Amino acid sequence: MRVSRLVAAGALVAVAALAIAVGLQLGRSVPAPRVRISVASSYTVPGARAALPWPEAGQAALYLSGFGWLGSGGNQVPVPIASVTKIMTALVILQAHPLALGEPGPIVTVGADDVDLYQTELAAGDSVVAVEAGEQLSELQLLEGLLIPSGDNLAELLASWDAGSEASFVVQMNALAVSLGLTDTHFADSSGLDPASVSSARDLVTLARRAMEDQVFATIVAMPSAVLPVVGLVHNFNFLLGQDGVVGVKTGWTAAALGCLVFAAMDRVEGRQVMVVGAVLGQPGGPSAALRVAGVAVVALLQSVSAGLHAVSLPLAALAQGEVTARWAGPVPVRAAGRIQLVALSGARLSLRARLRRLRPPLRRGARVGSVTVSSPAGYRLREPLVLGRALVAPGLWWRLSRA
Repeated sequence: MRVSRLVAAGALVAVAALAIAVGLQLGRSVPAPRVRISVASSYTVPGARAALPWPEAGQAALYLSGFGWLGSGGNQVPVPIASVTKIMTALVILQAHPLALGEPGPIVTVGADDVDLYQTELAAGDSVVAVEAGEQLSELQLLEGLLIPSGDNLAELLASWDAGSEASFVVQMNALAVSLGLTDTHFADSSGLDPASVSSARDLVTLARRAMEDQVFATIVAMPSAVLPVVGLVHNFNFLLGQDGVVGVKTGWTAAALGCLVFAAMDRVEGRQVMVVGAVLGQPGGPSAALRVAGVAVVALLQSVSAGLHAVSLPLAALAQGEVTARWAGPVPVRAAGRIQLVALSGARLSLRARLRRLRPPLRRGARVGSVTVSSPAGYRLREPLVLGRALVAPGLWWRLSRA
């Protein structure tokens, strides 16, 4: 009996030891799978690098949607910007009083002070739109008069209507400039007649890109003309409209600012539509001559860009390859889920970088394990996921028990 008890006790100890050993094995953490990715560091867009013809005088900048900055010419410093100021005036109004396409908006009644301002600015030779006391103009008509014939008096009328005074409205303009990151920009008035309203070409491109996101603004600046109640037919000073894909944005001239032209143009490259937004500032000459000089500079830039644009479809399967390895399973291939497509300037060098996730099996086929980011020289980024080519199973019970 005593021997039997000893045998039984020993068996119990053995079972307990085995249970503890099994528990310890099963309780051990499972080593994370390892992801190995080989990614090409860069990809160069086919063709010779385009040399953009920046104007000799003043400053300029260009931005390509879906790609980023194409570059800039001249010193990017704050300079007077004349009626280009009205881009911000319109944007502040549209943010405070949004309009849908085809909607006229609130009605504003012209007062005696508005007529006095018109007559004063008319006598000074400023760009004005005729108004009469008691005339009723919708918000849309006021914006058309502001942006198409560039009515300085309508800028101040809109400012007073929105904020109660020009000074209060300018505070809003500068607050929006700060929120958009326009570090070279400061406004002193709503029309741009004050030379203390300043900006740089790069800042104005950023501002124009934001303004063109508003469909009402984009529609107005693309209009060659409009009809207003008192003055009748008015024409757009932007004579480039309809040429080389130009769809806006705003001209300006004062003795301090000289010729200024902020523009947006549409281009189609192998079926893909892109927008080029740019600014040319400080072009020499009187009002008409300076705008012609600015227009020539804009056309030269747009034609050079258009000639150098390529539709790129990056072969990520060849540029990014890898596998996931786990101690309990064979290698699982990793592939890019799609192709990165963009329109880029010839000769541009695109940078590639992989970012990986920590994996927790089991994972199905097509599960995301990371991503490949393609960056343009200007920092514009596109991202595609990296996925498993087949399922990665969790470690089985036998492997977990038998592993060293």
